[in-house]
Amino acid sequence: MEKQRGGRGWLIALSIIAGLVISCAILPLGGMALLLAAAGGSDSGGGPLGPSRWDEQIVSGSGLNRVVIIDVSGVIGAGGDIFGAGGTQDDLLSQIKQAAGDPLVKAVVLRVDSPGGGVVASSEIHAELVKLRDAGKTLVVSMGATAASGGYYISTAAEKIYANKDTFTGSLGVILELTNYGEAFTTLGLKSYVYKSGALKDIGSATREPTAEEDAVLQRVVDEAYQGFVDVIVDGRGLPRERVLEIADGRIYTGAQAKELGLVDELGNLDEAIAGAQGLAGMGDTLVVRYARSSSLRALLLSRLAAPQAQADPLGLRAVTSPPAPQMEYRWRP
Repeated sequence: MEKQRGGRGWLIALSIIAGLVISCAILPLGGMALLLAAAGGSDSGGGPLGPSRWDEQIVSGSGLNRVVIIDVSGVIGAGGDIFGAGGTQDDLLSQIKQAAGDPLVKAVVLRVDSPGGGVVASSEIHAELVKLRDAGKTLVVSMGATAASGGYYISTAAEKIYANKDTFTGSLGVILELTNYGEAFTTLGLKSYVYKSGALKDIGSATREPTAEEDAVLQRVVDEAYQGFVDVIVDGRGLPRERVLEIADGRIYTGAQAKELGLVDELGNLDEAIAGAQGLAGMGDTLVVRYARSSSLRALLLSRLAAPQAQADPLGLRAVTSPPAPQMEYRWRP
């Protein structure tokens, strides 16, 4: 009887393994991710698709207390590739929240290498960084090759900003760019018919010239966002508003120029920013870490499932006939 039970157990185990192998072979990536989520959602912390805690990747040092390096790279608010270096907006926010809630983390060094990005995305990151400081964490920014516009906006939350003397920063301001396909439509023989409930319902249309009223409405929106940018510089840097309005005309500054203007505190690299964070936090022996995505297959598949999927458009017709909605940005766009 015992022998029969043992044989039946092995048969059940082999059946489960065979089922998983077949699933991997015939199901698309998203379907397999759903299976993994349903099977192992208990460690996700927020339901089947909830975010897992970030793993700690040791950079240097030792000890119990931690300095966490959080990287902001590329366009703020743009989607990332889980198999590449970039991360999503949600990734970045979850890293900041994890650092804020970890009692072992005493300081965060935000490594910014970004031309900026969406106004809302930049505002969300800035707000989360303010919460991190309110939680008692020291926050220092280390600027890389570029920390412009929205990249500077989020940096204003820091106690201290370090930049390389040749860093591109500045570009303090707002941009809203509209593309007009009117002549292309004529060339391709396309026409756009719009039935609208109000004169401004299709404001920003790519198929016609904007009216004077539309110009005024959009400029007013840009001006309002610009004042919000000025506010965070005044609050974060302690500069007079009149002075900020003088230097926030959209131009790019080098790190050396930004230091002269009071936009950054020190010229230095990442190592010096880490040392500065340790000093501000009054830390002795310190473990410096970076957050890294879990390398488990389940984590990769779940992240892939959650990431937005780009629609195929080999001829570029979708971009012409259905252009994306205009986005207001704190972004350096040469």
